[in-house]
Amino acid sequence: MSATFKPVRPFGDFLRMLIAPAIWFAHFSFLYGAETLICIGPPADRGTAMGWTVFLATAAALTGLIILAARLIRAGKMAPPKSGDGTAWLRRTSLLLTLLSALGVIWTTLPTAVLPACAL
Repeated sequence: MSATFKPVRPFGDFLRMLIAPAIWFAHFSFLYGAETLICIGPPADRGTAMGWTVFLATAAALTGLIILAARLIRAGKMAPPKSGDGTAWLRRTSLLLTLLSALGVIWTTLPTAVLPACAL
């Protein structure tokens, strides 16, 4: 066994794979935090404030995920057809995580579309 350790992939590739779940997590945390803070305020404008907050946060998250997916697809078209270094697997995994995160953003938004603001 050699004394030096050479990683197979750079750590940055792993971090790039986590961008989409980080966008979903930020959206999730922001919406639930906004719901809490809006429900503390005056009851007159809760519905409007929550509606705009949900709309803007969801639009920003989905726009970021669409841009990320477009970059991953474009990078796949420019890559060499057969590279054995795992780049294609990382790209496909990142793309699937992006699609899963988009579903998570939509799933997080559904309760705010169905239930009134501060329903409990």
